[in-house]
Amino acid sequence: MSAFFIFVFVMSFTPGPNTMMAMVSGQQRGFRSSLRLNIGMLFGMGFMGLMGALFAHWLQSTPTFLTVMKVVGSAYLMYLAYHIFISHPGETDDSTGGFRTGMLLQLTNIKGYLYFITGLGAFSLTGILNDMPVKWLLMVLIGSLGTFAWTVCGQMMSRFYHQYYRAFNTAITLLLTFAAVDLWR
Repeated sequence: MSAFFIFVFVMSFTPGPNTMMAMVSGQQRGFRSSLRLNIGMLFGMGFMGLMGALFAHWLQSTPTFLTVMKVVGSAYLMYLAYHIFISHPGETDDSTGGFRTGMLLQLTNIKGYLYFITGLGAFSLTGILNDMPVKWLLMVLIGSLGTFAWTVCGQMMSRFYHQYYRAFNTAITLLLTFAAVDLWR
């Protein structure tokens, strides 16, 4: 059981496209204004988890689906990278901070699919924790805590961001670009 929780926490709190976007949103908009993005990620994660639970075997054995997700995910990451690169402190561009962005980012996040396929299929827990809906709910809640935590960290770094936004935006753009390229390895 501890292996399951270690896996879920590591996958939820380590950097990925969703956590980087949550941090950027926290820096640029603060926690309260980033709630729409985080709630979009929550809904996207919940839907992705349901699809992972229902179609785990099919998803693992269909390379065409994975290729399509890589293309869509890479394109969307590059779109977000561009918008972060050109953004300035105080802008209210909703392309990097709304519900739709959070949901789409989650639905194109290959790390998220692997999170659910592995978490729901590879771990056997005891008692009620082994029921698929309970494991799904735990994974969604802990995964969402990860994005909320990164949003809080972003807000805490806000003053630093406003002073060094160009270097920070460049670094996040490069990380998102790396994530888009890394999908193909």
